[in-house]
Amino acid sequence: MQTRIGPREAESTVGQEPGVGDNGLRNGIHVLTSVLLVVALGTAIRLPLTEAAITLLLCSLFAFIYFFGASLLSQWSPKLQLLWVFLLSGLWIAMLPVSSVAIYLVFTLFFLYLQVMNDTYGRIAVVAATAVAILSQAAEGLTIGGVMGPGVSALVTLAIHYAFRRLARANLERQELIDQLMATRSELAKTQHTAGVIAERQRIAHEIHDTLAQGLSSIQMLLHVAESEIIASPLSEEEKAAPIQRIQLARSAAAENLSEARAMIAALQPAALSQRSLRGALERVAANHGAVSGLDIAVDVDGAEWELPMKIEAALLRIAQGAVANAVAHSQAERCRISLSYGEEEVRLDVVDDGCGFDPGEVAQRPVGLGHVGLDAMRQRARELGGSLEVESAPGQGTAVSVALPREVPEFGA
Repeated sequence: MQTRIGPREAESTVGQEPGVGDNGLRNGIHVLTSVLLVVALGTAIRLPLTEAAITLLLCSLFAFIYFFGASLLSQWSPKLQLLWVFLLSGLWIAMLPVSSVAIYLVFTLFFLYLQVMNDTYGRIAVVAATAVAILSQAAEGLTIGGVMGPGVSALVTLAIHYAFRRLARANLERQELIDQLMATRSELAKTQHTAGVIAERQRIAHEIHDTLAQGLSSIQMLLHVAESEIIASPLSEEEKAAPIQRIQLARSAAAENLSEARAMIAALQPAALSQRSLRGALERVAANHGAVSGLDIAVDVDGAEWELPMKIEAALLRIAQGAVANAVAHSQAERCRISLSYGEEEVRLDVVDDGCGFDPGEVAQRPVGLGHVGLDAMRQRARELGGSLEVESAPGQGTAVSVALPREVPEFGA
């Protein structure tokens, strides 16, 4: 997730590099400033030589400092940016007595104050410059137009600045949302691919177990019965030797093939289940996550344990892994308990932590993929096997993930 500048951070930031909308505003200010300076120079033609020379010098200095600073503003430190603005303000004040057009350069300074300073100091500077512009006309007598002109200009500038700030913030939030959606889509594609691979591996393992492995086991039993009947027959030892030897060879070949089939089934199962029982697999999940995160994770088993279908065990293990991973990553919990309960018709798994909790309703209302892919995947896994999954949580009250699955795999989940 990318770092975001919030509203308060944006308001207190000095000298931010302009975005696309800010570039248009900045170029507009450049054009306005250039036009005002040209008009000021034009009016200097009618002034006495000394005043005209002073106006030319001040306008030239203002233009040089303004455009030089504007080209390097993003590379300067906040102190240099403030020094640049104060220097332009001093030149503007010096121009007021000698050029009647110089008062309009306050419009440029308004935008510079709001760009370089944070919003609070920027507004204060705008008010101060407005006061200077009005008071500069006091020698000739104040008029309504002389007061309204700078005042209205200040209000218009603040409104434009606010509008562009809101637009820039909206664009930033939209870009962040797009980035999040792209990242989530990529993550979701990987998750779906992985889930598809796991589901196909489990399907193949299930088929091998129900067909090849069961067939080889039956062949072994039939050969054992045939061997027993031959041994019990009235044939002589010499007559029994040859068929018994062939039967034993066939039994040995069937046993080897059955062992290989079971190895294939184990290789296609989830790693933890291929090495130990469901209880042992859950204890291994608890130990691994506890060692990495420091979270105290306990495993409890209630009821008489009985062998579950491979798909049921794999689903319970995956859901437990996801729930514990969420607790480690998001809950800030100190303790977590994994409870496995065997009932007559169903088996139930509960993962409970004492963490910070969350609002399940608020999470469910987020756009698809933003924060609840894991929970949706757990619910889908339980639903495919005829079960259900519930999440109980509230801010500050921990989280409980509970899944109930039938003892046997339903036909639509086979």
